[in-house]
Amino acid sequence: MDFLLGLFSRVTGNEEMARLLFIGAMSLSAVLAIITVMLLLLGLQDPVRRRLALIKRGHSGSSVGQDAPGNLQLLLERVGQRFASTEEGQTSATQTLLMHAGYRSPSAIQMYWAVRLLLPLILVGLALLVLPLIPRLSLITGLSLVLMAAAIGWLAPALYVTKRKQARQGRLRAAFPDALDLMVVCVESGLALPLTIERVAEEMSVSQVELAEELALVNAQIRAGISSTEALKQLAVRTGLEDVQGLVSLLAQSIRFGTSVADTLRIYADEFRDRRTQAAEEAGAKIGTKLVFPLIFCLWPSFFLIAIGPAMIGVLKTFGK
Repeated sequence: MDFLLGLFSRVTGNEEMARLLFIGAMSLSAVLAIITVMLLLLGLQDPVRRRLALIKRGHSGSSVGQDAPGNLQLLLERVGQRFASTEEGQTSATQTLLMHAGYRSPSAIQMYWAVRLLLPLILVGLALLVLPLIPRLSLITGLSLVLMAAAIGWLAPALYVTKRKQARQGRLRAAFPDALDLMVVCVESGLALPLTIERVAEEMSVSQVELAEELALVNAQIRAGISSTEALKQLAVRTGLEDVQGLVSLLAQSIRFGTSVADTLRIYADEFRDRRTQAAEEAGAKIGTKLVFPLIFCLWPSFFLIAIGPAMIGVLKTFGK
């Protein structure tokens, strides 16, 4: 308390004004805390409101098991609905980012924005609690720490989702060659394209779960009445991979013009192997450039220390005498 009162005194330069500001801030914090607790205990725990929230999410009355969301999730969704961006372009970009990261829930956008809004507030509150424990802390340093906590809370969810997207796309990209080879074998053995996708999804359900889920979703969409071309285009949108986009374009042309799907898959498999070989050669050619920085900062100082160190010691001893 004394620390916060001292901060207000430094800002205002008047002790009485600092006390009034301190009392007002504490009163506002208490009112906000009471309102938050009332919303948690009364609003979300009300069975009628909870049932309405579940109906809006698409849950039926019997889905009260593991799929039903909890009170905290409903609260985050409400916060996200209030403060989420209303711009169509930004919402679409956020939805695409979450889809590529593996979050396909209808409430994923609301949850994402709710976490990005609430996490900075939580970290700022924790920073204000920790600041009095730091001795000899100036006002500028304290404000810098608070702003840093707010920035970390705002940027951490976006960085986490981006890293998750990159990791998921990396796993899908690594599993795609095996799926392509299995598709070639299945189509050449006489299976149709939907049955081929279903068989490949079954075979890869143990080793590559994410790609198997995506292929199973494509098969479910085809069974629901969506055309094979449209289902494959949605697969390319969900994954965000150029390799899948190229395969979808070739299969769409093959289905449209009536050419052999097996020949198309075989040609694309050969092209994909060539591209993988070129990518590996390109990565190998970049190794020499990437090794320059470790050599300069790690190996060369040790080399110069061993090579020139004894001579420098001898020079210093000679001129020191």
